[in-house]
Parts: sequence; C-alpha cells; structure tokens
Amino acid sequence: MPLRRRVPDLAALAFLALLTLIFFWPVTLGLGWIPRGGGDLASFLWPTYSYAARALWAGRLPLWNNALFSGAPFAADNQSGLFYPIHLLTFLFSPSFPYTALEWLVVFHFWLAGAGMYALMRVLLTDAMSPVVSRRSSVRPALFSALAYMFSDVFITHIGNYNIVAVAAWLPWALACLHLGLERRRAGWAAGAGVVLGTAALAGQAQMTLMLAGALGLYALFRLAYSVFRERPPANRAPPSGLLLTALTFLIAFGISAAAVIPALEMLPHTARARLDYATAAQYSLPWAGLAGLFSPLIFGRGPAFFWGPWERVELGYLGVLPLFFAALAPFRARRGVTLFLAGLGLFGLLAALGLNTPVHRLLYSVVPGFAQLRVPARFILLADFSLAALAGYGLHRLASLPRRGALAWGGGLLVLALSVMTVAYQRSAADRLHLADFRLGVFIAVTLLLVGLALALVKTGRRFAPGLAVVLLAADVIGHGAWVEADRVDPTLGYQRSTAVAFLQSQPGPTRLDNAAAAWAPDAAARFGLEDIAGVYNPLNLARYQTYLDGLGARGTPLYNFLNVQFVVSDKDRPPADATFVPVFNEDPAVDVYLNTNALPRVTLVYAAQKVRDGEAAFAAIRAPDFDPASTVAVEGDAPAAGGGAPTGASNLYYLKYGPEAYTVVAQNPAPAYLVLSEAWYPGWRAWVDGAPVPIYLADFAFRAVYLAAPGEHQIEMRFEPLSFKIGAVITVITLIGLLGWLAVKVRSPQSQAQSRQAAGHGT
Repeated sequence: MPLRRRVPDLAALAFLALLTLIFFWPVTLGLGWIPRGGGDLASFLWPTYSYAARALWAGRLPLWNNALFSGAPFAADNQSGLFYPIHLLTFLFSPSFPYTALEWLVVFHFWLAGAGMYALMRVLLTDAMSPVVSRRSSVRPALFSALAYMFSDVFITHIGNYNIVAVAAWLPWALACLHLGLERRRAGWAAGAGVVLGTAALAGQAQMTLMLAGALGLYALFRLAYSVFRERPPANRAPPSGLLLTALTFLIAFGISAAAVIPALEMLPHTARARLDYATAAQYSLPWAGLAGLFSPLIFGRGPAFFWGPWERVELGYLGVLPLFFAALAPFRARRGVTLFLAGLGLFGLLAALGLNTPVHRLLYSVVPGFAQLRVPARFILLADFSLAALAGYGLHRLASLPRRGALAWGGGLLVLALSVMTVAYQRSAADRLHLADFRLGVFIAVTLLLVGLALALVKTGRRFAPGLAVVLLAADVIGHGAWVEADRVDPTLGYQRSTAVAFLQSQPGPTRLDNAAAAWAPDAAARFGLEDIAGVYNPLNLARYQTYLDGLGARGTPLYNFLNVQFVVSDKDRPPADATFVPVFNEDPAVDVYLNTNALPRVTLVYAAQKVRDGEAAFAAIRAPDFDPASTVAVEGDAPAAGGGAPTGASNLYYLKYGPEAYTVVAQNPAPAYLVLSEAWYPGWRAWVDGAPVPIYLADFAFRAVYLAAPGEHQIEMRFEPLSFKIGAVITVITLIGLLGWLAVKVRSPQSQAQSRQAAGHGT
C-alpha cells in the first residue's frame, strides 16, 4: 500500500502517543513518579526484573531465585516475565535496569493497547463484509475506541501492576488477527493471533492471559455458530476451516509460551494457589453499587488515596461517558455478527466481574480449568470495557446515518439510568455527607457529557464534525479523570537507597542471608542488589511449605530461625531487632543499622540423627516440638534412610567448593553416615550427585533439602537446578519458532507472494 494511504494511520498512532505522554506527565517531564506509593511496580516488579537483567548480563539464565525466600523458582514464576520479548530487549539495552525503564514500559504498553484497539477497529470498520462508506471515515471512530480502551479503568487502576497492563494491551491485537484469519480463511493471520496470544502469556499475568484466551475462544465459537445458523458459507471458502484455524492459533500460542507455561504449571501445585476455596477466589468482586462507576469514577473516590466505598477497592469500569452513549448506537444487525459478539462478550465480562453477586463466576470457578487458582473477579470488567469501546466506535461510525428519533430515545433513557444508578448507589454506600461534593461533581460531569453526546447525534449539520469532536471530548474526559490518580511526587525507590549498608553486606563472604526488620529497607532489596534474604514482599506464588515454615518461626533467635543461615539483620536506626545475641556491626547508614546474629547456623550442616516422618503434616509437627534442634536432628519424609543417634567422634569438615544460584558444589568430610542438610527451599527440579553418582534429594525439616551420605569419608556433593519442565517447554518453544520462521520464509519466497509484492510496488509508483 502506498505510504500516502498510511498517513492517516501514522498520524493517529502519533496522536495516541502524544496523549499517552500527556497522561503520564510526571514521567514525561521528569517531575514525579508512578504509581502513587510505588505499588507492585516498585516493591515487586522492579527488583524482579533487576534480578533477571543482572543474571542475563552475567551470562546466566535465571531459572532459580536465590535472593528471596531462601530460594525459589524464578522462570517458573510467571510473574517474572523472563521470556517476554519486550523485557528481553529492555534488559539488553539497560543492564542496570533503572526504575525509569520500568515506568517507560508502563507508558509504552498503554500506547500499545491504544494502537491495538485502533488497528482492530480499522479492521472491523473497513472489513469488506461490513457496510462501510469510506476507509478514511473509520479513522476517528477507531481513535475514539482506542482512547476508551487504553484509558479504561483496569489500565488506570493497575498502573502499579504493570504485568496486568502488559497482557491486557495485547487483547485487541490478538482479536484483530483472529478475525482476519477466520474472515479470510488465512492460516497466516490465525498463526499471527497465536503469536500475539503466546507473547501476551509471556508478559506474566495468568488471569489476564486466561481472559485473552477465553475471549478468542468465545469469538471462534461464535463465528462457527453464526456461520451455521445465520449464513451459508460461500462455495469458494475451502479448508482450512474455522475450527482448524482456531486450533492453529491456540497451538502456536502454547508453543510460543511453553518455555514459561510448562514450568509454571509444575510450580502451581507447590504454591498456596494450587486451589482456592470459593470465598477466597471471589474476593474483590465488583459490588452492584460499583456499577455506578461506569458513569463516573468520582462518586466513590478514585485511586488508592481517595477511595472511600464500603468495599475492597476494585476496578469500576469507567472508560468515559461518551462511549456508553455511542455503544448502544452500534449496528447490531450488521453482517458477520461482530457487534452481537461484542455485546455478548461485554455482558459476560460484566457478570463475571460481579463475582459472588451472580452465579456466573461460581460456575466458571467450578467448570473452567484455572479459575480455582485466581482471585479478583472484578478484573473481568476489562472484557466489558473492551466491548463497550469497540461498540462505541461502531456507533460513532454510523452517526451520520443514524435516525435522530432512536438517538433521542437512547440518550434520554441513558440519562435517566445514569442519574438513577448513581443516586441509589451513593445513598446506599455513604454513611455520611463527607463525599457529597464529589458525588455532585461526578453527576454534573456525567450528565454534561451525555447531553453533549446527544447533541452530537441530534444536530444534523454538525454530524460531519462529530467524530473528531467526540475524540477530543473523550481525551479530555479520560485524561482529566485519570492522569492524577497514580502520580506521585515521592520517590518510590527510597527503600532501595541504602548504598552504604548495601556495600557492607555485599562485601561479606558468602553465601549468607539477611533478614529485614527495617521499614527503611525495601522488602525485595536483596533481589535488586545481589544479596540473599529469608523473606521478601508478599508473593501469591511463594512455595507453600516454605511460607508456612516462615510464618511459624516466632521470635528472632529461635533454633528454626537460626537454621535459615540468617547472619545479618537490617533494622531501622537505633532499633535493635531482638535480644543481645544480635550484635550491631554496622551503623554508618543514616537510616538503618546492621546486626550480626551470633547464633546463625551455616547454610549446610552435617546431621547424624534423623527422624523419619510420613508426610508434611507430621514433619511440621516434628520441627515444632520444643526439643527439636535442627543443628543435630533432621526430620525427613518418604523413603529416607535411617541415621544414627548422635554425632560421632572423628574429624569433620564442610565447605563450598563453588556456589551459584542454579549450581553449587559442597565438600563434606563425615566420620560416619550422615545427612547433608541445606537450608535451601526444596523444589522438584533440583538434582544431586555424590562423588559423581546421582543420589536422591529428600524433603528435610518440612521445606528444605537433604542428601544422605552413606559412606564415611570425604565427598563432593554437586547440586544443579535442572527442571525437566523447563527443558520440555524450551524444546517446544524452539521448535515452534523454527517452524514459524520456516513457514514465513516459504511464504515470502512463494511465486504468489512475489507477484503481490511486484503489484504493490507498481501501485506505489
């Protein structure tokens, strides 16, 4: 296509970029930070991505995270986003991974969401099967849909949960590719949908990925049903069929993401998210009163600093007032039924977002694989906002030919509905009149915008300019309501700015661990600075056994605490973390002090007495017994060998020959059969060798690892993290990528493709 025909599209994408920069003015102008209070962006994602960038630049594939929680899978934790291509590019160009790099990733994915929605609507509104007048006439309606989607409530609410934003940004791209694949019966477009879905899955948010996959699957089923009951397929539409194309999409999506998905599936049963009870899974449901948030985000207070609603703060679905007006004006009798599908998808998303307030979510929890591991049903409002944004583009596109009587009836009805819903919701939620001014402002703005939308539809002479004016008004609406919500003038990285204490800890011979007892020290700082911590910020995918062990430690200085190799404790200035066995050793940092735990046990221990237990419950009871001492006894599960009753006489020695997160070697000299016990979290991907011979790794002390040394003498014990799940997933991903590249090469070199290229070149001249 000649470049001049692309100018409107390029201008539209540039316009979306400009509005994105305006929305994120603190980042653009360097005058502040996002999000307010740091959120997951500062506390979890920044140190996580920093750990990945540092490991990759060191030439190491970070399959294991030795920095937090006494070790845990890293790549298998889907939140790491390790294999997401955009992350890999960022790590390549920014090895130190400053916080600004993460902020700009958020900014970019907002734009990506808008660009994808624009592309989808250009496809839908200019589709050969749709009743369109002009390709150029769809530019402004597509822009309108893009703005409504990219600044909708899920995106605004989760500026601090970047991985949610990153996955959601790919939804319109995936649907556009699948639509073209099914509409044109082109395997290439169906494969493209699979590549997009697989890429989105790598961004690292399971719930959003499930939504994307569900939306694509529902669309494919809808197209199949629609073609069977409403259409007679043309005779020239030969295979591949819609079912085969859809299967191709999901097969490629799985292949692209297999290196991350298969390890994640292996990890899930070892976390607290293996299965949630329904009450837990339904937490953070959208309340009925929250539907008023579709008309105004102000009446319950927007953002973490201003929300006052009598429920847990969730997404309320605001995407602007004008999209609500134009969405109902979409041509629901259009051929191919896309608008009907969007209406159904939006209704489904709304009912699922209501969670425990409707039976839909409970049915999904009981029937759909993966639902029992997910919380926060309110996030499904994304599908409702996506559908409303797309339908609004349809409605705005047909505004010039719309009967004024229908627009007047809908506008009046929507005005009454908005006033009724907002008033009832506020009166039932507010226990006082403290927020009355915000309520009145929200009602005023909503009513004003609805009246403006009605005027655009009714004034016939202005309909030519209505789409452009609607875009401007929507931009003012969503930016004015959202740009201030997560802006902050307080640096969210202050908890990482403890350079003198960090330097002291980094200079200590290791391996050793620290414990954080300081508010001035970020919980995940160890991951950012190459240190090792026994804990970290809350992670829903923590290994369940280790988390249970950690929760049961009690006071600092107990035997179970000392077993974790906690040599140093970081504490706030002049605030000792425990008793006199914790000695201050560093006080040169202005905000924190570092204490030495004089009773800390080494990372590896030779234990000569074993207590065999049948399962985890018995192991936990054994280590919690008052007389249990992990320095002299180990509780082992399963078919583990018995051991003697105490330490024998004779020389013994124990030291690391080499140490790394995924591989290390220990030299042990034991005068009698013994267990080599490591205060490293147990996980099935670890393998062990004693003097070159493979040996089993036993679950020890409920959550840790042990190797049995049957023969006295000096031994080399090697441990490596080599999860079979990753090997299988990586092979599948590599085969998929090679297959796609080979297919692309064949398509590019085919005579038909070369003829089309020559034809396009001829048109261009």
